[in-house]
Formats: sequence, C-alpha cells, structure tokens
Amino acid sequence: MARKQADPTARRAREAARRAAAAERIGPRPARTPRPRQPKLLFDLEPPGVFYTDWDSPVGTDTEVMAEVTDRFGADSDEATTMRFLLRIREIYGPNIPLGAVGQLELLLDETDLLNQLSPRIGVSADDARDSVHSLHAHGMLLIADDGSLWMTVPPGPPYSAPDGQWSFVEQKVEAPAEQVGADT
Repeated sequence: MARKQADPTARRAREAARRAAAAERIGPRPARTPRPRQPKLLFDLEPPGVFYTDWDSPVGTDTEVMAEVTDRFGADSDEATTMRFLLRIREIYGPNIPLGAVGQLELLLDETDLLNQLSPRIGVSADDARDSVHSLHAHGMLLIADDGSLWMTVPPGPPYSAPDGQWSFVEQKVEAPAEQVGADT
C-alpha cells in the first residue's frame, strides 16, 4: 500500500501550532541581556614601534610582590618605589606593562606642560589627569611614536581605523624631548 505524501504547507502549519502551544505552556523567553564589550588593552592591540617591544608582567598579588621587594631591598629603596609605581600602573594597563612606552610617557608628562593644559580643562588634579592620560594610552588612544613623540591614535578594529587592520596616527600631541627612555633609536 502506498503512503500518501503529507502536504508541506499543512505540516508547517501543524509545526507552528505545536510551537505556539508550547510557548503558551512555558511562557515567553526571557530577554537576553547583551554583554557589554570588554575594551581591549594595549598588549592585546599589539601596538607598533620600538617602545612596545619590552613588556613586564609582575607575577603575584600586589601584596606578595611588594613583600618580596621590601624583604629583598627594603621599603625605602629605589626598587620598592619603582615596584609601587609599576603596581599602580598595572591597575590601569592590566597585567602587561609596556615599560619603554610608560617610561617615555612619564618623561613627556614631566617635561612638557601637557598636564597643566589638561588639568584645568577637565577640572581635575594633575595626578588624575596623569592617570587619565595613562588610561587613554592603555586603551590605544594615545601611542608613543618611534621618535618619542605622543600621538592620538585609532587602534585597529573601530570604524575609523586604517584599512587592513592598521593603526591610524591622527594628531601629534607632544613632541619628543631631547631625552628619551627605553628606546633604541
């Protein structure tokens, strides 16, 4: 005996009715909350240039790292001061710190009037302005060029970045001082 082929339209209608009945029993699906995008940190963006070749990652919690340094060198040593600075910077940059770029950025902030320009404009202290500049740097919005100058940039990925996933160097903010830190130029 030959089996009759079911009408595809009728089959779709039965399937839709079955789904509607199930949805009525179960209730509506909860709305999905979109996950906020996690911004990439500088290390993940792989910035170009000589200032981004040496990265440091202090291992351990801040307390463990400071205890080891103070046990070895003393609490008032230059090494302890440097480690306190690196641990403060790690809060901004994440686990990987570009030593040459951070050193050059600190030199630029100390040797130019950039902080004096920023502080009154945005209504914050010089220390808060310094942390803001480091935060912009940590997210790739500012980079140190090979000549040691500070540039506003657009990292690869956003709509306004350069084609082919390259960095866009938009505007030079601070020229390099005569003294530079951590670059082989």
